[in-house]
Amino acid sequence: MSDENRDTSVARSFHAATKYVWLGDESRGRWFAMGTPPDVEAPIWEQDWSLEPLPFKIYETVPRVAIPRELPPSPIPALQAIANTGSDSVSKAFPDRATLAQIGLLTNGLLGRQFKRRGATGEFRTAGATGARYHLELYFVCAELPDLPAGIYHYAAHDHSLGRLRPGDYRAAVAAAAGGEPAVERSPVVLAVTSTFWRNAWRYKARAYRHAFWDAGTAFANVLAVAAASGLPAKLVLGYADGPVNALLGVDGRDEAAVALCAIGQADRPAPPPPEAPPLALPTRPVSPRQVEFPHIQMLHRASGLGSGAQAASWRAEPLQRPPADPAGELVALRPVPDKELAKMSIEELIFRRRSTRHYDADVPIPFDAFSSLLEVSSRGVAADCLPAGSTALHDLYLIVNNVDGLAPGVYLHHRHLGAIELLKKGDFRQMAQRLAVGQAYAADAHVNCYYLTALGPVLERYGNRGYRLAQLECSLYAGKLHLATHALGLRAVGSTSLDDEVTEFFMPHAAGKSYMFVTVFGRRRRRA
Repeated sequence: MSDENRDTSVARSFHAATKYVWLGDESRGRWFAMGTPPDVEAPIWEQDWSLEPLPFKIYETVPRVAIPRELPPSPIPALQAIANTGSDSVSKAFPDRATLAQIGLLTNGLLGRQFKRRGATGEFRTAGATGARYHLELYFVCAELPDLPAGIYHYAAHDHSLGRLRPGDYRAAVAAAAGGEPAVERSPVVLAVTSTFWRNAWRYKARAYRHAFWDAGTAFANVLAVAAASGLPAKLVLGYADGPVNALLGVDGRDEAAVALCAIGQADRPAPPPPEAPPLALPTRPVSPRQVEFPHIQMLHRASGLGSGAQAASWRAEPLQRPPADPAGELVALRPVPDKELAKMSIEELIFRRRSTRHYDADVPIPFDAFSSLLEVSSRGVAADCLPAGSTALHDLYLIVNNVDGLAPGVYLHHRHLGAIELLKKGDFRQMAQRLAVGQAYAADAHVNCYYLTALGPVLERYGNRGYRLAQLECSLYAGKLHLATHALGLRAVGSTSLDDEVTEFFMPHAAGKSYMFVTVFGRRRRRA
């Protein structure tokens, strides 16, 4: 681990500078801010609409490769695919062009629904993004596939095609950057997800660096489910040398940078030595006439970087082992729906049904078995290079339960290893949920609010500043799995935002030393008249 990565004051400073804090009465116009008092600033930029970033990366001269849009439904039911950890697949399936089309379309493709913003028309994507500011890009580093030559390909969301950036098999170069990670060495496809930070920071300022990993986690929930539905093993990789990976993709590592990798499938033998990789100078359509700098983004991104494959291997060599918490209060056993009774819709159908819902039928409870299934399916974990297989998650899941059939309203803690939730305090906390959600009323109406909190201290101590990337992505990935699963059970969900320190204070004393990472609310949708 580099000295810069070890100085975790950078991550701690960034986290403090990008918290949301309540200022006062909403009627006065500015009721919340970003920062830690007394050092606060307006949370939203959006000061010059002429600079609004283009939501797509469009290569001007790269040859396009057509890929199928009509995809047959996968044989594995969606909930089973969502619950898959990535290491559960034992199929001999091998990815092909249709696999890349499926992952691209179902992770960053156009959903087929439009929205209006300041008179302009925008397109929703198949995976959600903070504020619909779509800033992620997908790149595939491929072996020779049955119907696609080896190469590095960019998924073009605007027209659902692949652009070949480099011909040849570069998987060994990625494996070297990843410090010899075995899953990468034997993977026929390595997916690299990048963020173009300005496309989100135009609205959210420096907090966009949190969102890079929030939205990547949401996207990877789709990726892992799609891979599992195709019978392909998949493993997240956060330990890699940033510079070599970015150079292979032809991105500058500053304005656009890789935020995570995923090894997909398993080949019979390691990749051959890679060809030469000269610098790429491929013209792209300008993202914006100019950009505004938010220095905290680059400070933390540099400080959380790894410089070599050796550093990457060292970074993940001794993963953090977190023992499960012992409950002290009353336990309520969960009662998930038996697998044979779960909806059999495919992951393709489910993803195209996915919506972010802000209107809930607060008066009608949701079934306890559906509530139980959502917690069970979404919390089985994921295969990742920096986390032990089957280990306890780095975060804790706290719940404000407003209306679940047979369950007393109150505050609960999920104990995955016990298949139960622990009652921390009874009561009606709808108004508190609304306050924590920066005054947004849907948090009060939702049947359940799910808060993901992580003790950043041990994570940063073990993983350095790069642990901040891991902490944010892990929570949003679990929440992304939950969001997808709600639709299979006839419910709906939405990711939200919260007043960071007030969330921790509300769950005290149990949440002492923990930081707010992510929140998702879910429940029964109320149809608007």
